[in-house]
Amino acid sequence: MTDTNFDRLIEDCKVIFFLGLAEKVSSVFSQKEDQIFAQEALDKCWEWIKDKNHIGDILYDLLDNEENGITIIQEMSDNEIDVTAWNSMIDAVAYTSRKAFEREGVKYYPEPIALVDDTLVEHFIDCFEKCIEDSDSYIQRINSLLDDYKNGDIASDLRKKILRELQIQN
Repeated sequence: MTDTNFDRLIEDCKVIFFLGLAEKVSSVFSQKEDQIFAQEALDKCWEWIKDKNHIGDILYDLLDNEENGITIIQEMSDNEIDVTAWNSMIDAVAYTSRKAFEREGVKYYPEPIALVDDTLVEHFIDCFEKCIEDSDSYIQRINSLLDDYKNGDIASDLRKKILRELQIQN
């Protein structure tokens, strides 16, 4: 596994690490509607990073909604790359949801979110590497970008900068 320096990142940068790389993953889905849904979920996560609004439950619902949650979509997929890409999305949204719940001071998390911690990055990276060519260079580039933000000053334009640096079309 690529060295991610994840354990040395501040909390917001850890979320941004997941979201920045998940942006790259969102482009590999075979179905346009999956790309759109994944992007909408990421947009909601980026909204939380920027505003720190109380949306832990909304983010969780994106994962576990019985009609159109990400986990249901993933289970119905028969494309191996899509399944792996959805795993990355699930990890990114679950991690963001956990951090949102923590910030809200929630005492009891939904069961799947209760299991989320920093070790999730290992599964995320494994899935990322399976669906993104030259994954190491993307991981290195996002680490470099996040190094600039170690002081805790998360600029509101950081998403645009990450997308530009990782050359992701949005």
